[in-house]
Amino acid sequence: MSELMLALEKEAVNRQHDVANIIASGASSVEKFYSGTNVFVTGGSGFLGKQLLEKLFRCCNVNKVYLLLRAKKGKTAQQRVKEILQDPVFDSLHNRKSKFADNVLAVSGDVSEVKLGLSASDWELITGQVNIIFHTAATVNFNESMKVVALTNVRGTREILRSIVHVSTAYSHATHSRVGRAVKEQFYDSPVPPNAFIDMAETIDESKLENMMQQVKADWPNAYSFSKALGEEIVRSEAENLPISIVRPAIVISSYREPLPGWIDPMNSLGPSGLILGLMTGIIHVLRTRQNIVLSLVPADLVTNTTLVAACETAKAQTNKDNIKIYNITNNRNPLLWYLSSITPYHKLRTQVCSGFEFGYCGSRKEQLRFYVPPRSKIMFCVLSGIASRHKVWILLNIYEKVNKLTSALDFFINNDWKFQDDNTLSLHKNMSSIDRDIFNCDIATLDRRECIKKPTITNWGNNKGILLLHLPSY
Repeated sequence: MSELMLALEKEAVNRQHDVANIIASGASSVEKFYSGTNVFVTGGSGFLGKQLLEKLFRCCNVNKVYLLLRAKKGKTAQQRVKEILQDPVFDSLHNRKSKFADNVLAVSGDVSEVKLGLSASDWELITGQVNIIFHTAATVNFNESMKVVALTNVRGTREILRSIVHVSTAYSHATHSRVGRAVKEQFYDSPVPPNAFIDMAETIDESKLENMMQQVKADWPNAYSFSKALGEEIVRSEAENLPISIVRPAIVISSYREPLPGWIDPMNSLGPSGLILGLMTGIIHVLRTRQNIVLSLVPADLVTNTTLVAACETAKAQTNKDNIKIYNITNNRNPLLWYLSSITPYHKLRTQVCSGFEFGYCGSRKEQLRFYVPPRSKIMFCVLSGIASRHKVWILLNIYEKVNKLTSALDFFINNDWKFQDDNTLSLHKNMSSIDRDIFNCDIATLDRRECIKKPTITNWGNNKGILLLHLPSY
């Protein structure tokens, strides 16, 4: 594995060198659009936010990036910026542009607060100096309370509205009633007026709000996707006179090529990518799923590219009245299917986290799954893995519990699929020059699944110990 890692790193470094030469030549029209601009990013401490920040400085020559951050765990917003920039995703950028960190500035606030919790001076700074806004912040807890998602995902979107790209999700309207049907790049009817939902969250007791919303959100599998549907309605109803667009990624996994093949934010290793992590390492032996389901996994760098190009395209219009563009980022044109043969062989993979077991099973019937779950498998996994990896058993037990909860949370999405359309996203890609198509690839069809299977997922665990995880193959 070490030889593979070194080869992948060398490949990434060579590619970044080639891209740097193209950027320096002035041949990229996307880079020209961003060059010298001031950008405001919400959610900059998250998985997509870090990817976006890295590429803005590496490929776009922006002037400054303001990150909306709240003080957390005794650290100020600016201290948190320094911590964020220590992530391995920025390593090559530190080497190539050592001064870029001086132009990443924290703005203290909270997306769940009115006016984002900004001070009067910071509000004036953002509204007066910023050219482009990327709104990626959201609470992604599927089981979050109605009050929290109302104030964070819905009101937070209302407070940010300006000339922006709003990052939503492909599952905002992938509801129970639309299973097996098309999800187009268009607006759908909102389940409830979003401003009324915000007003209720601001004034009504939390438990009462939960009860009131039960029937309203019944078609949505969780609070997250429900709130994202309302966030999109806020964009449609209150931003029709602004240059604005919506990007809808499906399940975001580790990067395909940039800035390193397989990079993922540590926190996301127990997000949706944790499902694959569990399968590959042996934490998950049994998974309830229908084998012909199209699993809509999209690499983080493809999402970042689409977001950057969408902003470039959106800015060409002074108004988007009656024509707010939505860009679905999914893999229906390059589908990945569940196959037992794709999963089982990689239970032999050994990592620094666990030893794994030599079997796996995928099925759709819960009775079958109960039969295949080995007795005391959790205890066996934790004890054997702890011995093999010298980790404390209670840490591994915690990982097991988190991944187990994850499989339950994702049950709806891995047992159903939808016909996501991505015509707008494909047009973005086709309308770019060949140079920009290479630097800012937006086309999922160009993804080589066989290449993916050869590339491990790279992240940090504990004291900078790497986790290696192979992607599922497409055959």
